[in-house]
Amino acid sequence: MVRNYGFLVCLVVIVMDVVAGILGIQAEIVQNKVKDLKMWVLECRDPSYESFKLGLGASILLVLAHAIAHLLGGCICMKSKEEYKRATSNRQLAMTFLIFSW
Repeated sequence: MVRNYGFLVCLVVIVMDVVAGILGIQAEIVQNKVKDLKMWVLECRDPSYESFKLGLGASILLVLAHAIAHLLGGCICMKSKEEYKRATSNRQLAMTFLIFSW
């Protein structure tokens, strides 16, 4: 029995994007709490390791979410070269732009 899991995949990707956004905002908040470092005329912030970890986690989640969306979007659309040749021109164009978006 084959089921359509498209809705579930979309929901997972949306949740991953939201969590990545929240992690990014938390990373910015943590970075803003770090003291400023002054050297002569220049003023900059010390890097925060906690902020780096949060930002890296957000980046990894975004990469995973978009890879899942692109791969499953393309795999659901076209599974073989023969199917690509039989598809309508709109589907072929959509698949072409999906590949170019990478």
